[in-house]
Amino acid sequence: MPKRLISAITAIALAAVLSGCLIPERFTAKIDIQPDASLSYEFDGTAIDPMAVMKMQQHGMLSEKEQQSLAAEAQKLRQDPDVKKAVYTGKARYQLEIEGRRKAGEPLKLLDMFFVQTGLDGVMTISAQALKRKEKSDLAQMGILLNGTLRVNVPSGAEVISHNASSAPSSGSGTYSWRLGDVGVRPELKLRFNP
Repeated sequence: MPKRLISAITAIALAAVLSGCLIPERFTAKIDIQPDASLSYEFDGTAIDPMAVMKMQQHGMLSEKEQQSLAAEAQKLRQDPDVKKAVYTGKARYQLEIEGRRKAGEPLKLLDMFFVQTGLDGVMTISAQALKRKEKSDLAQMGILLNGTLRVNVPSGAEVISHNASSAPSSGSGTYSWRLGDVGVRPELKLRFNP
């Protein structure tokens, strides 16, 4: 394996280990904003353990002990009440179904990729992590191709301040959507609830 690839894999894996995250791979994520500024959310798709992928790249496969450890991690994930399904499917991948609710003003951080925050000014920001060109290239070298969709449903009565959705309703309320996986795409929607 080329030194450059090993360095890239190591850098990504180290960053992932330090943040303790799985990387969403193929998925649909949905956030439904309610008229009272509370929200519900869903994630359905696969996520990958980059450290395990790095080991597979280096050794060709994972040991039985490593496979069992990853399966045990799925069991730990299921202890979170929002995780409805977490199954280790092999090759460092998990099938995940996550859904939950947040009260108005309560932040959401989902898989270190999707975020909802409300500022002191009352502006709610829904965003997702941007994928940089180098990150996409490094992930592709590891066999990880991010391919997902984020949909945010905005109720009537909410004022959309700004958005960069690839698809949006003409009236302000309705479904805003983004395709994730392209370089530089950083979904963001800012809204405020009028009294």
